[in-house]
Amino acid sequence: MTTRNRCDGDLLRNPTATFRLAVALLALVATATVLTLVNVEVPPLLHRLDRWWRDIVQPPAAWAEYVSDVLYYIGNSWTTIPFRVAIGIWLWRRRRWIDLAAWLGAWAIADLLTDALKIGVEQPRPDGSDNYAFPSGHTKSAAQISVGLVLLAIPPWRPRWPGWVACTLWIAVMAWSRTVLDKHWASNVITGALLGTGAMLLAAAAAQRYRDRRSTNEG
Repeated sequence: MTTRNRCDGDLLRNPTATFRLAVALLALVATATVLTLVNVEVPPLLHRLDRWWRDIVQPPAAWAEYVSDVLYYIGNSWTTIPFRVAIGIWLWRRRRWIDLAAWLGAWAIADLLTDALKIGVEQPRPDGSDNYAFPSGHTKSAAQISVGLVLLAIPPWRPRWPGWVACTLWIAVMAWSRTVLDKHWASNVITGALLGTGAMLLAAAAAQRYRDRRSTNEG
């Protein structure tokens, strides 16, 4: 049985299909943004979902609030930025330049879009605290990082479903925790998950397509 060696930029089986998926996810983010802008405080078409979920998680049980507090610190910028930098250094030391470009590109896309949407939409948090609710930065980072780790750690020709299951569970738990703490509406965390996932897939597809085109031109 032959063993295939992984090359720099081996992230996706089908970069074109992944690129289309990423665009579709980001289009959903744009749709959610428009629906939220219709009424910043209570989005009309998202109101039922947001209120339904808030009624379920509020008020939270003591254990749920404790777990959510822990997840807040795990998912905040003081933790995620050093982690992203560490992964970037690891890729740089191994001269995985295409993978590094995808990792950093996704980080930049996800964070810039999140900051722009927060400032542009200015949706108040459910609990009335400072900062804006739309979209959830914690969930965005959880999605971008976990999806990126699956792409970087598992070659595309090997089964990735265990990684995708773990990735989905992590995003879901982080999203749940933000609503338990009453910092975000359900639509905020869903949008954050779509944004982080879309940004990582978009950057990965763009990086791999660039590599493939460069290899074709050089050949």
